[in-house]
Amino acid sequence: MSPLSTTVPLFSVQPTFLDVLADVQSGNTPKDSFYISCFVSNKSVHGTVDVYRSGSEVVLRGKDGFDVQVGNHKPTLTVSCPELNVSNVLIKSPKSQITVHNPTGIETFDISPQGELYVVGGPNGELSLSSITDDGAFTRTLDGHLTYVTKVLFFPSGHVVLSAGGDMQIKLWSAADGSNPRTFLGHKRAVTDLAMIGRGRNFLSASKDGTVKLWECGSGSLIHSFTNPLDIPIEPTTMAVSKRYDGISAASSSPLEFETDDKLLTIGYDNGDIAIYGLSTKNVLASIPTKSVDSEISNINVVDDRIFVARGKNSEIWDLRSLTVPLETISLPSPVVGMGASAANSVAFATQVGTPVVFEDHKVSYYAAGFGDSTVIGVKWSRSDGIYFAGKNGSIKRY
Repeated sequence: MSPLSTTVPLFSVQPTFLDVLADVQSGNTPKDSFYISCFVSNKSVHGTVDVYRSGSEVVLRGKDGFDVQVGNHKPTLTVSCPELNVSNVLIKSPKSQITVHNPTGIETFDISPQGELYVVGGPNGELSLSSITDDGAFTRTLDGHLTYVTKVLFFPSGHVVLSAGGDMQIKLWSAADGSNPRTFLGHKRAVTDLAMIGRGRNFLSASKDGTVKLWECGSGSLIHSFTNPLDIPIEPTTMAVSKRYDGISAASSSPLEFETDDKLLTIGYDNGDIAIYGLSTKNVLASIPTKSVDSEISNINVVDDRIFVARGKNSEIWDLRSLTVPLETISLPSPVVGMGASAANSVAFATQVGTPVVFEDHKVSYYAAGFGDSTVIGVKWSRSDGIYFAGKNGSIKRY
């Protein structure tokens, strides 16, 4: 059976469109407009939406190829673009917004598993940890790194944070008091990604030095360094841990390893290669070579033991449930910079161009408006209260 293939259009809509609607509704202005764009493959359409009152009703009139209506829920637009064969898609505004206490913007963020805290890392090495529920009344600034922060990651407990940076360091932080009890050293170039194993007694780090390293938190020991199976100079960009497809539970030989026995490690590289290892045995189970130029693996995300892989400048999302052939390919006309999943058929994508998109049951569910020209740097899916997208300008929005 051939894999399912879907092409997903992208939208960009003026982030203040709700303000435009409100101003016309209240009578502050008799009419106004906002911009909207749609991208499909190598084609795009750019237009405007006029907003005016007709009696007590607010009327929207799409121009330059768009048909736009206010959805059943007031913060939602229903949009069609006949020229690109796109019809009746939903564009939603955020339910809430966090203004991040990081004056230079953010490069990476994470939400605690309990949905109580967020942590961000900035371009100058700064880190800040804040509460979500009281709009950042609790804010702790961490000493951070010597240069830009590449990754922050909560432990499953929500009480401990890992951070990594361009200074080749990995730091462990207490969310309670902001202390830094341990720093992990061993990489020779910038650290690009972090991944937690089980409850966090072990974790993994990927680096531009070409290696992925397995660490033990309690002692700070380096257990193993994974190098790419082809032994060529390529850099690991992202990785994820999942359960083994075959159900084999091979015991580790190291007393410093915990919860690695039944796990896979999937690594994506800057040239588009993918390598899959048995985490406890350290052996290569599969090596999937790149098939085209400009196919860097930008994100790997695991949910319900399914591996979603984003690759290429015109991103393809692979639903990889075999070691050789993707079950489903989702194509987007812009590189994916963040990906999160909450269930087997629910995946959210943040792309370099356009509004973030939530994809469910093999089709677009909705687009997340509100960022405008601000670059979206990532997505986190909280099982307790929705999806969070973060913008480089320092805003985190929940949908």
